[in-house]
Amino acid sequence: MRNLLFLPWLILLGACGSGSSEESNPDQDSVVFDSLAWFNKSLESNPSNLKILLERSKYHLRQGNVEDAQFDLENYLKADSSNLDVHKLYADIMMSKLVLEKSMFHYEYIIDHDSLYTGAYIGMGKLYALLDNNAAAIAYLNQALKIDPYQTEPYFMKGMIYRSDFITTGRQESWDMALSSFQTAIEQDPDNYSAYVQLGVMHEQMGDSTAVQYYNAAIDIYPQSIEAWYNKGIFYQNRGELDEAFSCYRELHHIDSTWADPYYNEGYIHLLMTEQIDSAVYFFNKAVELDPQYYQAYNNLGLAYEKKGDLTNARLYYTKAVEINPDYKLAKDNLNRLQ
Repeated sequence: MRNLLFLPWLILLGACGSGSSEESNPDQDSVVFDSLAWFNKSLESNPSNLKILLERSKYHLRQGNVEDAQFDLENYLKADSSNLDVHKLYADIMMSKLVLEKSMFHYEYIIDHDSLYTGAYIGMGKLYALLDNNAAAIAYLNQALKIDPYQTEPYFMKGMIYRSDFITTGRQESWDMALSSFQTAIEQDPDNYSAYVQLGVMHEQMGDSTAVQYYNAAIDIYPQSIEAWYNKGIFYQNRGELDEAFSCYRELHHIDSTWADPYYNEGYIHLLMTEQIDSAVYFFNKAVELDPQYYQAYNNLGLAYEKKGDLTNARLYYTKAVEINPDYKLAKDNLNRLQ
């Protein structure tokens, strides 16, 4: 099995905007029209309209065009460097690109001009977490909470930092602090999807059956979440509750029929847990059809054919696994055993 744990907690870009299909007057307090052609036309007729320029940058971010968003924000700051929200958005982009020195400059600029701007402290916390300076990261996050103790993001980030520290050091205190931080995050915001997922992962690692309740809470918030459905499937698989695991994996096929991992896990169950070898072959073949570089699936196809007594195909699939990943010891050992 390949574990799945999405951690979009450090580098996450987003931009506000209503996405309305109706045109808006550029002189209104908010721009809601979500059309690049409209933004371009408006700026051609009024290139000094910074409100439109800012909204276009947010539009670019919604479309995933980070470079275009950065360009617009740089032009905005050249014309007016006083807007701290623009500095924050630009700093976030720089951090997403790992241009940390420039990102830090803009966060510090914000703090120098507004010592109560919590987003800048949170940004600095993320930045120092990227630099593996957990003490500084926690200090900035705590400063944000000192200003506003009812925020969710600082608690979630502290949970991630403490959990990372536990993985590195094994300190029980860090584990306990991570659990406490994630719990506080959902107390502050009952719709904090990511905190529910992390609590599910941690409770599963503790062998605590309440893990599934956290995954279900995450699914209630985001029903199409492949992360929560997959982790829930793994939870049931590890507990030997195979019907429930298969149900999760079937749901994942509906959500994303092109994703190979659920098929691989179904093959794994049939190969090693139910010993339904033909079914295992079917699911592993589906996995490699969707992901031709899935060397673990090729290795397990080799195991399945070896169990069937078809050593020719077993060697073929072991060889394929080694060709994709020459360092994959398990497949190399299997192949050598049949030589």
